[in-house]
Amino acid sequence: MSQFFGVTRHEFNMSIRRPGLWISYILLGLFYLITNLTPGLDASEDVILPDEVWYEAGHIVFMFNIFMPLLAGILSADRMQRDTRTGVRELQCSTPLSTSAYIVAKYLGVLLTVLAPMFVLVLMVGTALMAKGLAPLNFFGPLLLAFLSIAVPAHAFVVAFSLVCPLVMPLRVYQVLFTGYWFWGNLLSPKAFPTISDTLLNAVGQYPLQAFFGVFTDSTHKVEGGFTPPEAVLNLIVLTACIAVALFAVNQYLCWQERHL
Repeated sequence: MSQFFGVTRHEFNMSIRRPGLWISYILLGLFYLITNLTPGLDASEDVILPDEVWYEAGHIVFMFNIFMPLLAGILSADRMQRDTRTGVRELQCSTPLSTSAYIVAKYLGVLLTVLAPMFVLVLMVGTALMAKGLAPLNFFGPLLLAFLSIAVPAHAFVVAFSLVCPLVMPLRVYQVLFTGYWFWGNLLSPKAFPTISDTLLNAVGQYPLQAFFGVFTDSTHKVEGGFTPPEAVLNLIVLTACIAVALFAVNQYLCWQERHL
């Protein structure tokens, strides 16, 4: 167990110190603040009323979630491939740590790394709104629940596949294909082009956004009556099942590799 947490901690410490990660998130965060949030922070008429707390919390997290998981997927795509390429994985095979434990530890380390910057940004926005008197003091609760139900599943989904797919295809090819998938499979309206964005495979968070927070935007492809809480729960179950399949597949692949070394 100590080795498991050691791998998770090492991966997190190594990834969180990457200058490119913070530069990317800071630039994207500034873009969000300038284009979406700065006008609201200066307008007294934009005060969040008590009955709007859940709506605004969901909307703020979802706006971040449109691009943040895309950035997370691109940045995490080389994390497991790097171990194989540099020979670190061969050294790990000589330790008592099992392949499955290594995969889960690596996955958790990378996931925590890409969630940390977005959590900090969401926390800063909530703090700024309350400091300006634009949000009530109980705004943090709904904001945290929105982060857990919208941002965490999306990041967990993209990180799982971003660790797996570059093992069997060139890194740059995956990053390009992943970028196309993110917009096609999650944000493109089915009225404009055939897509899976209105199915349970949608990972951007539109199911919990509509079902739990009552938010309907141009990016959420509102269905008649909106998605229901059972549909949102089923969406989260489907995404979890896909994550499990991806991690199981990489476990089988690495075990196959070890047998043929």
